[in-house]
Amino acid sequence: MTGPLQIQSPLILTLRLDKATHKLLTDLRSKYFPPHRNFLTAHVTLFHAIPAHRYNELDDQLNSICGSRTGWDVFFGEPEKMGNRGVYLLVRERPSSAVEKIHRQLLSDLKRGIKEDKDKLTNQDMQTMRRPHVTVLNKASNEEQVDTCLKEVKEFFDGLKQEGQKEGQHKGRAVGFELWEYLGGPWKSIKQYSFKGEDMDTSESPSS
Repeated sequence: MTGPLQIQSPLILTLRLDKATHKLLTDLRSKYFPPHRNFLTAHVTLFHAIPAHRYNELDDQLNSICGSRTGWDVFFGEPEKMGNRGVYLLVRERPSSAVEKIHRQLLSDLKRGIKEDKDKLTNQDMQTMRRPHVTVLNKASNEEQVDTCLKEVKEFFDGLKQEGQKEGQHKGRAVGFELWEYLGGPWKSIKQYSFKGEDMDTSESPSS
């Protein structure tokens, strides 16, 4: 429980994308993700379960980062299989590895803030971010669903191919962060953060 927000559940941190990109990716997710499991819109997750009482500390870190840097271009295109149960789209960036570098900075700060057991991060959140992505399909009932999704999403992006391009892609923008409270399925938005020069509230809530 932290301050007037009364946060009790773990915090999730995501990268905010421009509204058009977020809608495109959410439409793909809504088409392929099992409806009974699809509580969320499209998202790029940096941290999955930060202890709720560390909100103020994390809020300061995010305000500092957003006050010192601008957004950057992101690209989505060639889909990849996620084992035999899902399909995802990697986040390609210009400049390269922008979100990974920010993740390393945040992870280092969060590790330094661990003073006792209740401050610790999960094993998943202690890992370096290597392949930021948006999940289009997960927990498919069979591999045929995965193969169909992979084929159709590839065809969708092929349709965006322009002259001179080897493969089709969608260009978007990383505009900030969003912090969420995990509610056992849906997420509750706590706060949005914008990089310098980027508009606030450009994306729609994953739990909408």
